[in-house]
Amino acid sequence: MKNYLITLFLTVITSTSLFSQKGVENIAIKIDTGYINVDGGKIYYEIAGGGENIVLIHDGMVHHVIWDEQFEEFAKTNRVIRYDRRGYGTSSFPEASYSNVEDLNQLFIQLKIDKASVFGMSAGGALAIDFTLKYPEKVSSLVLSGAVVGGFPYTSHMASRGGNFDFRNPKYADLKNFIHYFGWEDPYEVYHENIEAKETLLNVLQSNPQNAD
Repeated sequence: MKNYLITLFLTVITSTSLFSQKGVENIAIKIDTGYINVDGGKIYYEIAGGGENIVLIHDGMVHHVIWDEQFEEFAKTNRVIRYDRRGYGTSSFPEASYSNVEDLNQLFIQLKIDKASVFGMSAGGALAIDFTLKYPEKVSSLVLSGAVVGGFPYTSHMASRGGNFDFRNPKYADLKNFIHYFGWEDPYEVYHENIEAKETLLNVLQSNPQNAD
């Protein structure tokens, strides 16, 4: 991996773009949207800007909108692509076994991305790493935020969210309760004093319950 720039942002949050930048100038950018066909499904994508490619991969809870702030900023100087992984946002829900790595590879092929800087957060970081290991010639650099690393189990602290959450509790079989916990109560998803960001996250999850299904 010495040929790749790996930048690790050590942070307790995964929802980085929910922390809106006050006073940022709103500059309209042209966004091209569409779907690519993948094995047994379809993937939604957005492209903006021009120049060297940047591919943004969302985390395991929020779809492409997690990158709202970065998407527009990076598009001022780069060609930026973001997409919804299967089961998230407006991409199709998986009906059979599939590969996130191969879905991402199809994104590269069908959108004619020869090489890109790949940004990934949390579960999206794991995908970014796995994709780079399989297709190193397609990745110019990696930027990882709180990335999961494949092949390692979650710690009990992570699985229980510091002792605050129990997947076995029948309460969380109700998707509304599950979403409320991660959107509002979880101590790590968003910094607890950033009420605006928590409200935004909760609204995104309530509007897109398939993300947490």
